[in-house]
Amino acid sequence: MTTYYDILEISRDASREAVKTAFRAMAKKCHPDFHPDRSAWAHDRIQEIIRAYEVLFDDEKRAVYDRTLSRLNVRRGSAYRESLKKRGGDPAACCQLIFLDLLEGRGAEGLALYERIRISRQPFALKDHMSVRDSLDCGFLIAEEFERQHRPRAAFAHYREIYRQDTVHNYFRHFRAEILLRMRNLVVQFLEMEGHLACALDGFAGELAEGLNRRERAFLYKKIAEHFCRAGEEGLARLTLLAALQLHPRMGGVKKIRTRLRDHRRSLPPR
Repeated sequence: MTTYYDILEISRDASREAVKTAFRAMAKKCHPDFHPDRSAWAHDRIQEIIRAYEVLFDDEKRAVYDRTLSRLNVRRGSAYRESLKKRGGDPAACCQLIFLDLLEGRGAEGLALYERIRISRQPFALKDHMSVRDSLDCGFLIAEEFERQHRPRAAFAHYREIYRQDTVHNYFRHFRAEILLRMRNLVVQFLEMEGHLACALDGFAGELAEGLNRRERAFLYKKIAEHFCRAGEEGLARLTLLAALQLHPRMGGVKKIRTRLRDHRRSLPPR
C-alpha cells in the first residue's frame, strides 16, 4: 500500500518543514506544465501530492493517519499466518488471512481466497466477520488489488462500497478524498475502454457527482465530452463540454474538442 509518506518521498519522522519542502519539490517535479504529453498522469499525481500534504502538514490529521498505519503494520509474521490457516473454514479467520496476505504483499493469494469465499458463502460481507475498522481497511486493500490486477469494474465497485460504508462510520475521514480520487481515475479508465461508457456514467452519477469539487467534476465532464467526440456524438459532446465549462470556465485542454465541434458544424449541409 502506497502511503502519503511514499508519495512525498519522506520518512515517517519528517518535520512539518520537511513536509512543506517535499511538497513544493514534488509539485514542481510533477506539474502538468512539465509533462505536456502526460497531462492526465501529471494531474493525478498533483492531486495525490496535494492530499498527502494536506494530511501530513496538519498535526491532528497526521496523528490519525499515523495511528492507522501503525495498526495495519501490527498483524505481521508467519506464525500468525499459520495460526489463521489452521482454523480452516472459519470465516473470521479467513477474513483475517485475506487481510494479512494483502498487507504483506501477497495480493494475488489474498484476492483469490476472498473470491473463493464469496462464491462458497453467499451472501458474504467482510463486515459480518470483522470489526468495522478492519473490514474497511481490508476492503480498501481488496479494491486496490483489483485495480492492480487491471480489473477496474471490480475495483470501482469495492471502492464505492467502502465509501458508502464510511459515510456511516466516518472511519477514513481525512482519507475519503483518496477513495474518491481512485474512483474518479477508474471512471476515466472506463471512458477510454471500448464498451464501458455505461460504467463510467453510472460511476459519475453517484458519489463522484456529490463528493468531487467543481474542478474535478469539470474534468470528468471534459473526459466524457472527449469520449463522445471520438464516438461521433457531437451533440452530446457539446452538452457535456458546456457542463464542464460552466463548472470551470477557464479549464485547459478543451481546444481540441472545440476545434472538432466547429469542424463538425461547418461540415453540416445547409438547411
